[in-house]
Amino acid sequence: SNFRFGENHAIMGVAFSWIMALACAAPPLFGWSRYIPEGMQCSCGIDYYTLKPEVN
Repeated sequence: SNFRFGENHAIMGVAFSWIMALACAAPPLFGWSRYIPEGMQCSCGIDYYTLKPEVN
């Protein structure tokens, strides 16, 4: 096959990365769910533990 990684592929990769990052980061900014520290308190994740409807 004769595949070349071109400028369009790079642009699509960067755009996809930004879209996925915004999809993960935006909901807590609008009041839907929140992030809490996980595991050894060195990273954050979505709060699956709080059962209050106003948080989730």
